[in-house]
Amino acid sequence: MQFTSPVLVGRSEETSALWAAVSRAENRHGGAMFLVGEPGIGKSRLASELVAHASRRGFRVLKGRASRAVPLRALCEAVLSAFRKADAPNEQQLGAYLPVLLRMTPGAPDGMPDPAVVRAEAVLRLLTAEKTVVVLEDLHDADGETLAVVDYLLDNLADEPVLLLATLRPHPEAAQRLANEAVARRVANILRLNGLNDAEVAELARYRLGEPAPADVLAKLTKIADGVPFVVEELLNGDLQAGVPPTVAAATLQRVDALEPECVALLEAAAVFGPAFPLDVVAAVAGAQDATKLLLDAEKAQLVHGHRFRHALTADAITGRMTPTARAELARKAAQTAESLRPNELELIAELWEQGGDLSRAVGCLVRAGKHAAAAGRFGTAVELLERGQSLHNDDPDLAADLLDALAAVLPLAAVVVPADNGARAFALGERLQQTLTAMHAKPERRNAVRLAQARVAAVSGQWERGLDLLAAAKETCAAVDVVKATLLLGLNQLDLLPKARELAERAAATGTPEIVCEALEVLTRCTRGQDLAEARQHIQRWLQVAEQHGLAAWRLRALLELGITDKYLTGGVDALLAARQAALDSGAIVILIAADLHLGATYLVYGEYELAAKYGASAGDAAGKLGLHALQALAVAIEAGIASLHGDRKATDKALALLREHGGSEEIWSYTSAICELMEERYERALAEFEEVEKAVREPRILRGTFYQGPRLLVRVAHGLAGWSEHERLAESHLSQVRLHRTYFAWSRAILLGRDGRRTEADAAAQEALELSTGLGLPRYLGLRLAGPCALADGWGEPLEWLREAEEHFHSNDVHAVAAACRAVLREAGAPQQRRRRDHDTVPAELRKAGVTVREFEVLKLVVERFGNAEIAERLFLSPRTVERHVASLRARTGATSRADLIKQARPLIEGWSRMSVGPRIGRLLPKPE
Repeated sequence: MQFTSPVLVGRSEETSALWAAVSRAENRHGGAMFLVGEPGIGKSRLASELVAHASRRGFRVLKGRASRAVPLRALCEAVLSAFRKADAPNEQQLGAYLPVLLRMTPGAPDGMPDPAVVRAEAVLRLLTAEKTVVVLEDLHDADGETLAVVDYLLDNLADEPVLLLATLRPHPEAAQRLANEAVARRVANILRLNGLNDAEVAELARYRLGEPAPADVLAKLTKIADGVPFVVEELLNGDLQAGVPPTVAAATLQRVDALEPECVALLEAAAVFGPAFPLDVVAAVAGAQDATKLLLDAEKAQLVHGHRFRHALTADAITGRMTPTARAELARKAAQTAESLRPNELELIAELWEQGGDLSRAVGCLVRAGKHAAAAGRFGTAVELLERGQSLHNDDPDLAADLLDALAAVLPLAAVVVPADNGARAFALGERLQQTLTAMHAKPERRNAVRLAQARVAAVSGQWERGLDLLAAAKETCAAVDVVKATLLLGLNQLDLLPKARELAERAAATGTPEIVCEALEVLTRCTRGQDLAEARQHIQRWLQVAEQHGLAAWRLRALLELGITDKYLTGGVDALLAARQAALDSGAIVILIAADLHLGATYLVYGEYELAAKYGASAGDAAGKLGLHALQALAVAIEAGIASLHGDRKATDKALALLREHGGSEEIWSYTSAICELMEERYERALAEFEEVEKAVREPRILRGTFYQGPRLLVRVAHGLAGWSEHERLAESHLSQVRLHRTYFAWSRAILLGRDGRRTEADAAAQEALELSTGLGLPRYLGLRLAGPCALADGWGEPLEWLREAEEHFHSNDVHAVAAACRAVLREAGAPQQRRRRDHDTVPAELRKAGVTVREFEVLKLVVERFGNAEIAERLFLSPRTVERHVASLRARTGATSRADLIKQARPLIEGWSRMSVGPRIGRLLPKPE
């Protein structure tokens, strides 16, 4: 007689549905199936049949089993099973999500919390790397964060070669509700398994016995088993000669008692852990000398399979016959042993202490487990564990206080779990804590700690006044209170509160823990960067130093990003941003990676490097869209709109702006982008009207934010005689003068005003400053050339003809036809020789064109390579030596050449055989491409 049937009986409809789902997944029509049924109904057997079928079809199979004692266990097991394979996924397949997945495997270090949606996307990337069947068993035991990830997967499998199969019982309701909602969204199907009918029971018995069952045995099977396959098999595993045992437990225990005593002791120790057990701990508890042999004996008796009982009912049967005292004593021994051998499995140890009746130790483990989960970014799990500890009645006031402290600490972190609720869930938890503290007659400092945590929640959710009210009620001063209050004051966005916020942040930075120091320095950065970017940079450098010194990985990445942003404003450089991007990529910090890409895209937009701007913007937009980060996705759309506007493409600009509004983009970005497109269409009155709309849209105090429209607006107004020295000085003396982009516009405006006043020498100097500042830039340089040229012609200063020729070449090469035509018209009116569109305009080497080298610069470059001096080049090209000097400086900046000799060395092979060359480390090194 076989212990289990070699043939799956009575599930033809279910197997057909599952096989069809596998076929759909093979054709990239993925989805999910839920197998729902009572214990023993055959869910696991059906899942194993599916695994075998999928494996034969060449599918990768990943498996995990949920556990109430171990949050995220099912997903972690599935991830781990992928990395155990010889062809484990690599960085090329998973990119920045690889570190996120590795943080889900055992032994991963803390310190880099992953938002739940990032973790979910990482699992999705793993599953979709190849055709995959992922089996998650016992989903009814899963924690909330596991269910959230599963829910995310369900909505993203439709076009992937993936089938997700989950088994679950009808109760508890959370997993069942998830399945029902998925079916309603048409992203999954449910197969509800019912008991076998009498004919199927008879067929199952025949397969098990090798012959038809006697009529009396069959009658008892149909009466007792109620069609449950596991019960039928367990009953048949009993002594048929003695008759069918009256219960499944009796049938199971009959086989247990047939084993040697040492094996029985091993099984009893294992049963305390539930359906699955750690063999090393179990062997130590039972004092087994050869646990592997004993486990093999139990497997032959069809009681276990690997390190699991063949069914949960088997473990229940074994523990069910123990006395409560014996069971509790065995659980305590198991808890002590697990603490020694597996000290990190805190949830499991807590459950064992709870079974053993030692609630103090159980709560202590849950406190530590909650803190560990929070450190790993599993904030929802942390709250669940700590609230579980709170539900255990315990009279130890110190332990209760520790538990409440841990809950208070995780309270603000829990506010980001469901951000759409505006912190409501976390505030409700805080109120429950306050009620508990009142009932305990807790000391004021305990209540103040909870109020501080609630104030942090207010800061996370943008409820500034509520947070300040909570801190006022706390009536306590310390570094933590100071930094939270500073954050709340800064959030109110009122200039008169800025000094107080800064004072509090400075005090916290002087006395706080390393984490609080980083937090305070972030506040100081925000307080000062609107007034003094150099000072803000000093705060960031200290912040970075503290984070690196104390191993605060998340704070380090945030500091690197802020350093990159600050340098972008100060110098227009991208080196620090690229370093932040690489660090985020290496660490799998996806949100920071998206932010870095957005800033890089915006910076390359200013450079006029539209291809790179588009690539970085698209990279950020795709990632943000996947993760539902709509505000960041809107900024990616803004880059797309910016590229269209700078080409004067009204149709593409309006299309992108319409999409931007759908994503909730700001009116400021909308109006500014539309205004730039008007400039590129030579419609200056309409552009100024759009700039006025930007003025109306900007409500925040200028000192607290960057504004990117003031520079070009001033230049247009000055060039058209609508603004004079007072408006120029007001802006030139503001915080915007720290930003290279604005300094360029201000220099052009100053040059025009000086020329208009007849101060030609000063106008020339201001123009030279503008040209130097704008080297390597796009719009700030060429809009300045376009608008300053006619003014310089009229007032007799500068080199307007050369400027207009350079502007014309730029706008023509970028297909901005209206501005290019306007430049030609001004040149024609000035009597300048008409510049025919030379045949070599489109034959400048592609690498040099990509770096922004114009036709005129290419002509200069060819003569530089032939080792002519500036004076000789000027004579040959009918230029002034000063203009040649400027072109050479621009060529060095565009190519990254460190000297004239380096420029010659780089350019010679490109000029001699550029058609056979590709962008290499010579010319492309200043223009790094997105990963």
